[in-house]
Amino acid sequence: MWYHSLHTPFLLAFINLSKIVCSHSLGDGIYLDMRENDVHPIDPEVYSNLYTYAHLVDIAYCISEIHGIDPPFKCDLNCEKRFPNMTLVYQWYFPESVTGYIATTYDNIFNYDIAGPRKMIIISLRGTRSIFDTYADMKVDMINYSNLGLNLPFCGRGCKVHNGFYKYFTTTLSNINEYIVKEIGDEDYELIIVGHSLGGSIALLLGLHYLDIGFDKLTLVTMGQPLTGNYDFVNWADRVLGSYNDLKHNEFKRKFLRVIHKNDVITTIPRSRNPFIQYHQFDNQIYLNCSTTNVRPRLNQVFDCVDGANQDCIAHDFPYLTLDRHDYLQAHITYFRRMGLCGIVK
Repeated sequence: MWYHSLHTPFLLAFINLSKIVCSHSLGDGIYLDMRENDVHPIDPEVYSNLYTYAHLVDIAYCISEIHGIDPPFKCDLNCEKRFPNMTLVYQWYFPESVTGYIATTYDNIFNYDIAGPRKMIIISLRGTRSIFDTYADMKVDMINYSNLGLNLPFCGRGCKVHNGFYKYFTTTLSNINEYIVKEIGDEDYELIIVGHSLGGSIALLLGLHYLDIGFDKLTLVTMGQPLTGNYDFVNWADRVLGSYNDLKHNEFKRKFLRVIHKNDVITTIPRSRNPFIQYHQFDNQIYLNCSTTNVRPRLNQVFDCVDGANQDCIAHDFPYLTLDRHDYLQAHITYFRRMGLCGIVK
């Protein structure tokens, strides 16, 4: 496949560099004995909706410097047929950062039990197509993170996030915020933020921002999202996003679904050999326990890990970043479909 042939050398180089740093798991290891190794089944309606979230994410890959989504909502991924009453609000392309779109619909695309119309506002974000080039060149330095503290508790002085991700977040926020505020208005709404790969980390930071300023009717779904911050940040984010609540359809106590495919190495990086720069795994994990050849996992192959150190989930896949026969690239683009092929594969 084009993706594999172009980027495997960069991936191998990155993993070779990473092998020597992954034994520095002091922050994770301290909590290992206290963690849960049980998994919880997924609500069948939530499972069904994951396919819709994946489709909405993948549509962002239809946007490039020469192509895009045609109004009202036409693209090469069956947009008009699958989402016939979706309206494109805005789309943007940043070659070295995240690309995405904003769209709205009053259709009940997630089969909620609601009495009247609800406006769905979708923010969809993707990373760069040269994903492993990006991660191979990635710096691991962190920046202090502080939220506004308007509707969420302050994260605290110890919170840190990836410096580059935070810069992409601020650029994206300044680019889209006026559209989001205008679309929400005074209507009954749900703000749905979805992201794949690097786009997942930016989606996370956007979700935290909009929740903090009071947009609490919010659902955040990331797929193949890399690590984003240190223990203090991750612990705070998991708490304020309701990661420890049961995942139920038509209930919004849990606002965050971090979907991880088995053997997706991107969800375990960046890593640092510096003991003062330690990225931490989220406890929020919806784990796809299937092979990379399977784009339609069965319900019993998708479960809630509850705990970032759960040995039935991604923590078991990468105790060390050693090279073996796994196809890491295929794992990273296999989330209920093959991500990133719009405009490339017909």
